[in-house]
Amino acid sequence: MSKRSWRPMMDLKLRSSDGKSFQDFFSEFFSRLYPDDFIRVRPHGNRGDGGVDGFRQSDGTVYQCYGAREGYVHRIDSVSDKMKADFETARISTRGMRRWLFTHNLTDVPRPLLDAYQEVLTAGRSHGIEVGMLGPQVFQELLKNLDEEDLEDLLGIRPYNLDEVERLPETVNLIIRRMIEQMDVAPPRDRRHGKPPVEKFDYNDIPPRWRNNLTLYLLHAPLVRDLLASFPDGATALIMPDFMRLRYVTRKAEGFDAGGILKLLHEELAGYVNEHDGRYEAAMAVLAAMFESCVIFEDKVAMAAEPMQ
Repeated sequence: MSKRSWRPMMDLKLRSSDGKSFQDFFSEFFSRLYPDDFIRVRPHGNRGDGGVDGFRQSDGTVYQCYGAREGYVHRIDSVSDKMKADFETARISTRGMRRWLFTHNLTDVPRPLLDAYQEVLTAGRSHGIEVGMLGPQVFQELLKNLDEEDLEDLLGIRPYNLDEVERLPETVNLIIRRMIEQMDVAPPRDRRHGKPPVEKFDYNDIPPRWRNNLTLYLLHAPLVRDLLASFPDGATALIMPDFMRLRYVTRKAEGFDAGGILKLLHEELAGYVNEHDGRYEAAMAVLAAMFESCVIFEDKVAMAAEPMQ
């Protein structure tokens, strides 16, 4: 793989990490980037971590991590206060600190957090400490300094899959696992009389590649419906549609186009795969079934029938 092809994997990895998972990823990333220079830091009892999540010996850089789920800050006041407090704690407790970097995965920096950062900048200047931010753009730029083996370990198939799959609701994972089993033994249903939903493709501006994918995997849509209907508890059968609808509405509100939405939904169900395996096909079948039943994306006729608000 080219280094450029790792960029979307890095983007999704950063957005899907938060809290401790982001700090763990940061520590592993910089340990591989600067193996003889970077020191991981963990809290120690009631002494904590002294406001330090990582330290680079050669230039006295202290890294303080903040990872937000999906790259958005939800408790802005507490994050702003923590930024300022962590800087002050590190300044007092860390001899030789010459540089302090607020290391984050934020898509954009909210204005209140920018104001707090400006305060830290001013405090840093008064003590002769360089202050900066290290965000997703810097992570992307540093990718070129890692070899393929490191990138595979950090962002590749299995590490990513295991990390992301564990985040999915238990029932969603169960449905995917059962789909894998069923697709191994049950042939696709005969859909000779069915037609690809061309009008819905056009209405939602579905890109050609995704039209082909959805049309192919619609062969397995009846299997998905049968599987959902097999759960004795009706509420359980609704978890997958509810989950997919929520994720679709969220991605649409974030401004992704149709191709981007489908790509992210499939990646969320399947993880990144460099080769076809059962989970890839099962996720595609679920995606196609949810599209056909209008759980994700809209039907032109249904939208036209809705009253004006």
